[in-house]
Amino acid sequence: MSSNTALFLFLAAAVVAVFAFCSIVVWVSAPARERQARDRLALLKTLAEHPGENARQVLEFLREEDGRRLERKRLEERKGLLMGASIVMSVGIGLGLMLAILGNRGEWSVGLIPFLIGCALASGLVFAGRGRRY
Repeated sequence: MSSNTALFLFLAAAVVAVFAFCSIVVWVSAPARERQARDRLALLKTLAEHPGENARQVLEFLREEDGRRLERKRLEERKGLLMGASIVMSVGIGLGLMLAILGNRGEWSVGLIPFLIGCALASGLVFAGRGRRY
C-alpha cells in the first residue's frame, strides 16, 4: 500500500469521525433545547392566564434574560469573526514566508491574498462597530 493511499484512508476516516461526532452532539442537545422551549411556553401561558404583579416581574426577568442572551451571542459572533480574521492573516503571513524561503522568483506575494482577506474581515468588524452597535 502506497503512502498516498494510507494518507487518503486516514484523512477519510478522520473526516467521517468528525462528522459523526458533530451529528451526535446535535442529536444529544436537541431534546434539551426543545424541553427548554416547552417550559418557557408553559410559563408564558401560565402568566397569561394569571396576570398580576408577580407576572409582570417574571416577564421583566424574561426580557432581561433574553437581552443578556442576545448580547452574549453578539459578543461570541464578534469574537469568532475576529478569531477567523487573525487566523486568515496568520495563514497569509506563513504562506508568504514559506514561499519566500522556498522560491526565488517572488512567489511570496501569493501569501498576500489570504493576508489581505483577513485584514478586510478585521477592518469590516472595526468599521461596523463604529457605525452601529454590533
